Amino acid sequence: MPRIIVSIKQVPDADDLRIDPVTNNLVREGVPAVTNPPDLHAIEQAVELKERYGGKVDVITMGPSQAEISLREAIAMGADNAYLITDRAMAGADTWATSYAIFKAIKKIGGADIYIFGRRAVDGETEQVGPQTAKWLGIPVIGYVTKVEIEGDTVIATRKTENEEEVIEVKMPVVLTVMETANKPRQPSIESLILAKRAKISRLTKDDISAEPEKLGLAGSPTKIIKVSPPPKTRNPEIFQEKDSEKAGKWLADKIRSSLKEEIKGSESYVKPEPKIKAKGEVWVYVDHFSERVNRSSREIMSEGRRLADLMSVDLGAVIVGDSVDSIIEEASNYGADKVYYARTKGFERYDNEVYTRALSKLIRENKPEVVLFPGTKNSRELASTTAIEVDTGLAADCVMFDVDDKGNLLSIRPDFGGKEMSTIVFPRHRPIMVTVRPGVFSPVNMKSKGEVKMEEIDDLFTRLNVKDYKYIETKNALTEADVVVGVGRGIKSPENIKLAEELASQLNGVVGVSKPLADMGWYPKDKQVGQTGNTIRPKVYVALGISGAVQHLVGISGSRKIVAINLDPEAPIFSNCDYGVVGDLFEVVPALLKYLRGE
Repeated sequence: MPRIIVSIKQVPDADDLRIDPVTNNLVREGVPAVTNPPDLHAIEQAVELKERYGGKVDVITMGPSQAEISLREAIAMGADNAYLITDRAMAGADTWATSYAIFKAIKKIGGADIYIFGRRAVDGETEQVGPQTAKWLGIPVIGYVTKVEIEGDTVIATRKTENEEEVIEVKMPVVLTVMETANKPRQPSIESLILAKRAKISRLTKDDISAEPEKLGLAGSPTKIIKVSPPPKTRNPEIFQEKDSEKAGKWLADKIRSSLKEEIKGSESYVKPEPKIKAKGEVWVYVDHFSERVNRSSREIMSEGRRLADLMSVDLGAVIVGDSVDSIIEEASNYGADKVYYARTKGFERYDNEVYTRALSKLIRENKPEVVLFPGTKNSRELASTTAIEVDTGLAADCVMFDVDDKGNLLSIRPDFGGKEMSTIVFPRHRPIMVTVRPGVFSPVNMKSKGEVKMEEIDDLFTRLNVKDYKYIETKNALTEADVVVGVGRGIKSPENIKLAEELASQLNGVVGVSKPLADMGWYPKDKQVGQTGNTIRPKVYVALGISGAVQHLVGISGSRKIVAINLDPEAPIFSNCDYGVVGDLFEVVPALLKYLRGE
C-alpha cells in the first residue's frame, strides 16, 4: 500500500486583486487566500489512489499560519495527515528555494512512494516546483499526467502534452504533476469539514527540517523581483458612443475592413539594435521538438534571442537535444542562430526528462552561456525546471518581455496574479539566467545565419522512465493561426447566443474563442479559451463581444494587431485596452455590423 505525499500551495484569490487607480499598484490588503486551484486536482488524484489501492495520503505546504486553511481543506477531501512548513526565514522564496524546503521537509517526515503536485501555480504561472523537488530527491518525474494506475511497485501514468500522449511506467518512488483534466475535485461533506477543523496540523521550522539557511527564502533564491508595476497601456482607443446601432455597425465594419488590409510593418525583417554591453557568455535558445518537428514556440523566441544576443554583443546559440535532427539544425540556422549546439542522445529522438536533463546540463557546464531561453511548452518547462537544479541556477517562468540594463542585467518581465501586475526579475549571482517564454508573444523572423554546428555525443543514456505506448497527436490550433478571432464573454448571456458570434466569425473568415468563465461553465470547448490560462493569440483583428476585459484575458490578446470591443458598460476595462470600441448592446450592434460586412 503506497504512501502518498501531496504538495500544495496557498495563493491570493486573483478575482479579488485590483489595481489602485491612484498609485497603479496592486492592492493586496484584505485579499483572501485560497488553495491553488490545480492543487485540488492533485489532492483528488491522491485520494482516488488511496481509495483504489489503499495506503495513506499526507499533505504538505510551505507558508504562513493561515495556510492551515488549505491543509484542512485537503484533510476534508480525504488526506490523512497535514504538515505546515512555516518559518519567517522562508518568506520570499522562489521556486528553487521553495522546492529545496519541501525536499528537506519530505526527508524529515520519512518520504513516500508517490509525490503528487498540481500542474502549475496560478499566481505566477510556474510549473516548476514538482519537477524541481523530484530533482532534489533524486527520483524521476512524470509531468502533465491525466491518468494513474499502480501495479505492485510500479506506477503507470498517462502523460499528455501539446502534441504527444505517452503511457510511461516507472518504479516508485516518483513525482507526478497532475493535469486539471485528470479528475474533478470532490466537495467535502459536512462531517468531513467538521473532522478537518479538529485535525492536528504538524508544524515544521527550518531547524526541524535541518535546512541550510543560505538556501532559504528571499536571501537563498537565485531569482529576485526588483520591480512590480501594472500592465502597460499600449493602445490609443477610439470609442463610438452614439446610441445608434446602425451607425455603430457601419463604423465598425469600416474599421475592421481597413484593419484587415493593413500590412504588418517590419514583420518579415529584423533591425539589429545597438549593443548595450558585452556579456561573458552567449545567449541560447532551446529548440523544442517532437522527433524532427520543431515546435512553433521555438521559432518565435529565436527572434527575441537574436535581439538579446545583439544587445549583449554575443553570439546566439540554438541548443538541440535528441537524435536524427539534421533538418532541425538547418532550421535553427534559418532563424538566426550563429551556432548550433547539438547534444546527440542516440536512440532518444523524443524527449525523456532524465536523459535530456543530463545532456543539456553537460552542454551548459562546458560552454557557460549567459542566458538560456526555453519556449513555454510542456516538455520545455519541465526540462528547464530540472536542469535549473542540476546546474544550480534559478528559473524565471512565463516571461513576455525582456530588456538589458546598462549594467548588463537581463530584465525578464512576466505577468503575475492572473496578469494584474508585471514583475521584473533578475539573477544577481547565478548563471546562466534561465527563462521560459510564453508561446504566442513573439513572431518568428527568417534571418539566415552561419549556424556553426558543435556536436556533443552523450554517453550517459540511463533512464528510469519506460515508455510503454506513444502517440503523436496531429493538431492545428485554429485560434492561434486565425487572422480574425471573435471573442465571447459573459455578455452573450446564454450558450445559445454564441451562434451570433459564430456567424460574425464566419463572415470574417475567422474563428470563435471564449473567455475563461464561459469555458469553465462548459458553454464552449475548453480548448477555445483565450487568455492567460488558455490560448495566447496574435490575430490581425480580435473582436471582443460582451467581454469586460479582465487582466487575465487581456494578457492572452495583447499580441493582437487590432482589438475591437462591443460592450454595454462604458467603464469596462476592455475600452482602455482596445483600438476601436462601441458602447452598446451587442445584440443590436452585431446584426448591424453583419449587414454592412455583407454589403446589404
